[in-house]
Amino acid sequence: SENRAVWHTVLALILILVVLFSGGGLSGAAANAITTVFYFPFSRIQAALVRVAQSNAENEALRIRITELATQLQFYNETIEENRRFRALLGFQPPRGFRIVPTEIIGVFGSGMPNTVMINIGDRHGIRTNQAVITRVGVAGRVASVLPDYSVVYLLTESRCRVAARVQRSREQGIIRYDLRRGMYLDNVPRLGDVVVGDTVITSGLGGIFPEGLVVGEIVEVASTERGFFLDITVQSAVNFNGLDELYVLMPEG
Repeated sequence: SENRAVWHTVLALILILVVLFSGGGLSGAAANAITTVFYFPFSRIQAALVRVAQSNAENEALRIRITELATQLQFYNETIEENRRFRALLGFQPPRGFRIVPTEIIGVFGSGMPNTVMINIGDRHGIRTNQAVITRVGVAGRVASVLPDYSVVYLLTESRCRVAARVQRSREQGIIRYDLRRGMYLDNVPRLGDVVVGDTVITSGLGGIFPEGLVVGEIVEVASTERGFFLDITVQSAVNFNGLDELYVLMPEG
């Protein structure tokens, strides 16, 4: 077909040159015939280019539509997840004498494991330093400093955030601490204390910051040394600090 198009073009050029050099004119029918022969290959090319342009435009429109639908799907998925969290929150009861104030996390700080966050409520909303901060599953930290519209929260993964705690089963008392080397641990429990792997650790209420009975985590390792006076107790926090998406401040009622 390509050779045929070339021969058509050559033939048309020869006819045109013959007419030009002969000094004669062409009848309307002959002129139309020559024009048709000459332009036929180019008309096919033009039609092909038009189809390509139309196809590109349709593809671009489809890409835009796919992007719009993907964005809508992400929005719907986030809405579904938000509704799930709200339904779970309806069954969440704060400790007696407190109410929960929902917050949004607007900043996360820390090397590796997050240890400090900024939330979107502050002094104007009644937030004060040393108020307990929780999630639906357990203790997250405490308010460290307050600005008019924002607050800084120390998480339990911050070494300056310590929690008076006890083993729920045996009532053994201790202090929840954290450092980068050991992770989270229950300190100051006597070597002969009644503590086993799988025990739940809760807040004791001592110290005046964290109300009694809030879940801190689960004991995952217990060890002792012959010369040590205290047990080495590793605790797995109930809160996933790498996946925080919402926090609640416990505000005293009244």
